[in-house]
Amino acid sequence: MPWWFGDEPLDDEPQARRLPFGQMVRRVAPMFRPHLGALAVGVLLLLVSVACQLAGPLVLLRLIDVHVVESSRSGVVWSALTYAALYIVAAAATYLQVVVLTKMGLSIVADLKRTVFGHLLRLSLAYFDKNTPGTLLARVESDCERLQALFSEVSIAVFRTFLLIAGMLVVMLVANWRATLAVLALAVPLVIVTIYFFRWMRGLYQRVRHLYARISGFVTEYVQGVPILQTFGYERRATERLAALNQDKLVADRRASLLEYGFWGFLSAMEVAAVMVILYAGSGRSFGVAMTGGTFVLFLEYTRQAFWPLAIFAEQIGFIQRAFASADRVFGVLDTPSRTPDRKGASEAVPDDWRELTFENLTLVYDGGTKALDDVSFSIRRGERVALVGLSGGGKTTLTNLLLRYYEPTEGRIAVDGTDIRDFTQRAWREKIGLVLQDIHLFPGTVGDNLRALVDEIGQENLDRAVEIVGAEGVIAGLPKGYDEILAEGGGNLSMGERQLLSFARAVVRDPDLLVLDEATSSVDPGTERRLQASIDRLLAGRTSLIIAHRLATIVNADRILVVHQGRIAEAGTHAELYAQEGIYRDLFDLQFSDGEVA
Repeated sequence: MPWWFGDEPLDDEPQARRLPFGQMVRRVAPMFRPHLGALAVGVLLLLVSVACQLAGPLVLLRLIDVHVVESSRSGVVWSALTYAALYIVAAAATYLQVVVLTKMGLSIVADLKRTVFGHLLRLSLAYFDKNTPGTLLARVESDCERLQALFSEVSIAVFRTFLLIAGMLVVMLVANWRATLAVLALAVPLVIVTIYFFRWMRGLYQRVRHLYARISGFVTEYVQGVPILQTFGYERRATERLAALNQDKLVADRRASLLEYGFWGFLSAMEVAAVMVILYAGSGRSFGVAMTGGTFVLFLEYTRQAFWPLAIFAEQIGFIQRAFASADRVFGVLDTPSRTPDRKGASEAVPDDWRELTFENLTLVYDGGTKALDDVSFSIRRGERVALVGLSGGGKTTLTNLLLRYYEPTEGRIAVDGTDIRDFTQRAWREKIGLVLQDIHLFPGTVGDNLRALVDEIGQENLDRAVEIVGAEGVIAGLPKGYDEILAEGGGNLSMGERQLLSFARAVVRDPDLLVLDEATSSVDPGTERRLQASIDRLLAGRTSLIIAHRLATIVNADRILVVHQGRIAEAGTHAELYAQEGIYRDLFDLQFSDGEVA
């Protein structure tokens, strides 16, 4: 699909820019600062290329009107050599300009991607609650890539076309202003028609992209559901539905392609029409002044060189406008502040000998007004194992999100030995915490990289110690390359239990003071869970821990169990104490163990 029709996602945000043009330019301009040398070289090469392109027809004019008329053999030879030299210099300058400016543009875009991605990683979890992964991927990838148009080929093509057309008009007006006006009378309506045609065609290509997206989504969903399709005998119907979508795309694509190539044929015909206008105007029949042979060749050469750039000039401007719209969305991300920033002067040193972690009158109200927590207070003494249980949506995970500083409380605080955890930097505080989540996420790379959580400074002895603590030596030994084994996407070449063991080892590889387990075994079957329980016991031995669990059998030995219900601490005590109260905890427990065996 041609670049001038754009490639913006159909479900993306509106294209209208929010930032004024002047402010947008001021935001974009500093990106060139590290590349001013390359930019200067590129612009100089551009000027050389345009100058040579303008000078070529002038050499032909002199060759025909002077040297040929005077039968000057040496003049003809020098003019021919000069014309050839101009052509070679122009081609070389254009090539080098494209190389220099494309390299500059790619470098700027790569830097911008790193900046945007790094900024995203520092934003609070609330931002990701409101922005889907697909949207953020578009910001980091599609929008940043589209900005390359501002730094390289398209913007330079616009500048080049402007200089070239301006230079040609000056020369043509001097040579024969009447013929120049005749050519403009044809060119201006053609540009206007081109603008409106491309705008109309963009709608057709948007429909093609929409159908392509539907087909891609259809194939992805149905391939993932092949067992269901085969079980229920839905293969033929699925094939028919895909064929119908393909037929719709075929019709739309065929129509768009025929119109597009038809229009390029029309432009070719208009180029011939422009030659006819030059011939007619140059004959002197219209204005009474005939062109010389050299002037006629000059007009033909300029028309040939300028016709196609002029035809797509307006669309190049439109593409740059869309690039500015992408820039606006990228700057929107960069201008988004974190809602959990480090306080000014926050300490990098969290005490190693802290004794108590306290949750003091915590209240959290989301942006929509929903109250997730309501005046929650409790404490965790060092070395204590505390479990949070309750119905889904009660506020258990919200408490761990506040502890990890993914959100800031609306009221109250979390303190360690009386010091608000916000008085420490997020990096320093989180280094004290080991985390195991319900959804196991393993990154692309080796097993060792995943255990280090991509932190190269963590040594091999730390990996060996963590693996030994959770009893995962068998997992590592069973891999052909051990720690250097490359993991498939999502750890697909490991069993669920093996992935869980690796996530346990990763949680303790830095020997954290506090372990947070959020539904750490809910993704495995009960048999695997029982096998993992011994690893969990070794994992938690002698460590301060906060455990969220739906399967209550895993936390019956906790030092203290807190029942979180509707954003409050409804009950607190040991398993035996809570079961004897015949309250919420006992109801939850009896639902899972109707025979009361564990109780």
